[in-house]
Amino acid sequence: MFLVFLAARTGIFAEGRFLGRIIDLWIGDAQEFIHAKLPHLVLVALIGFVLDRLLRLITARMITVAEQHAASHGRVFQVKTLAGVIRTTGLAIIGAIVGMQFLDAVGLNLAPLLTSAGIAGVAIGLAAQNIVRDVLNGVLILVEDQFSIGDTVRVAGVAGVVEAMTLRKTTVRDADGTLYVIPNSQITTVANQNAGFSVATVNVSVDFSAHPDQVVALLSRIAQEIRHSEEFGGVFLADPQVLGVDVVKGS
Repeated sequence: MFLVFLAARTGIFAEGRFLGRIIDLWIGDAQEFIHAKLPHLVLVALIGFVLDRLLRLITARMITVAEQHAASHGRVFQVKTLAGVIRTTGLAIIGAIVGMQFLDAVGLNLAPLLTSAGIAGVAIGLAAQNIVRDVLNGVLILVEDQFSIGDTVRVAGVAGVVEAMTLRKTTVRDADGTLYVIPNSQITTVANQNAGFSVATVNVSVDFSAHPDQVVALLSRIAQEIRHSEEFGGVFLADPQVLGVDVVKGS
């Protein structure tokens, strides 16, 4: 290798000649890069790697805790979605910072690049305002645990069971089997019938000739039997109540 180098420094590559001076400049630039910039780049890459592993560890821990302590599978799905967003966003930020450090080290002028990125970001932001609102509202829904998959809700004028959730949309299926896809930005009020407890109101129609007191007594006995049954006893939070006659209609 040393002989090859000596051969390269003779003839038109000799010191003092045009190509020789270019080689001298290249050697000087390489020495400066290795002496001043390479340690900095190694340190930046090491910090980026540590932050990447730390971010992955935190998000994985979030999912593990949710799987161990979450009250429902829907809540676990919410945490997984939020953890994925945090991980993706964090990795993008870390990658952008490390990439700019490497570009600056090789002598690339970042000012025009940052200006172009800023203009492009403004244009994309103006064109995707609804998507941004959907995502922001989706994050709030997940963080505040407004509802989960499997809950019976009424949102954006639609009532049904939540089948799927993402940061951009919520999918609800109503009692008729119709599937509604609702952008999260349109969800301003949430009526969740599964939050804590719900009250089931059952209307029973009987013949006009039936005596009201006997009907109320019969319904009360049936309700108490269901309340203390093995199949449904654990579902009730309080004793059922028979409110009495609501409407009387003649034939």
